[in-house]
Amino acid sequence: MTAYYKFIKRELQEDGVSVAYYQPTKHAQGAWNEHEQHMAPATGLLTAEINSFAPQPNIRIARVSLDILGLIPLDDFTITTRCIRPGKTIELIEAVMSSRGRDAIIARAWRLITQDTSEIAGLEDQPAEYKPEELPVWEGMKGWPGGFIESVRLVATEDRRAGRGMDGLPMI
Repeated sequence: MTAYYKFIKRELQEDGVSVAYYQPTKHAQGAWNEHEQHMAPATGLLTAEINSFAPQPNIRIARVSLDILGLIPLDDFTITTRCIRPGKTIELIEAVMSSRGRDAIIARAWRLITQDTSEIAGLEDQPAEYKPEELPVWEGMKGWPGGFIESVRLVATEDRRAGRGMDGLPMI
C-alpha cells in the first residue's frame, strides 16, 4: 500500500514547538472533491504528531478533539505542534494543520498520567466474537470516489446493520 503522506522535514523551534512539513499522496484524497483531503488520514496524522510530541513514559492521550476550519487542500501542508497547558499529571497538546497560508484543522489532545485503575475498571462493551481478517469484504463504500476510499478494505459480518459497525482494515 502506498502511504497517505510523504514526510518532507521537521523543524524544532527554540520554544519547543515542532513544525512538520508533509505532502499528501492520492490516497489522502477526499470523496467529494478531488482537490481536497479526506478527514480520516488527516486525523491519523495529526494524532500521530501529538502522540510523538515531547513524549513521556507515564503520560498517554486521553481525548482528542478536532475543529475543521474549512476545506483541507490536497496540497503541501505543515503541522505545528505545541504544548498549550503543561503539567506533571495532565497536559494539553495542540497540533494545527495549515496549507496555502491558512489553518485547516486544529487538533487538541489531553494527555494524562497513567496509573493502575484495576480496582475501578469496568467494561460494558463485549469483545468482538470474530477476527476481521476472516470476514467477507463489504463493498458498501464502492459508490464513493476518491483516493482514500480506494485505499481502505472494509469487512462486515453477515448481520451487519447501520450504526453497529466496527473499524475497517487498511487495504493490503
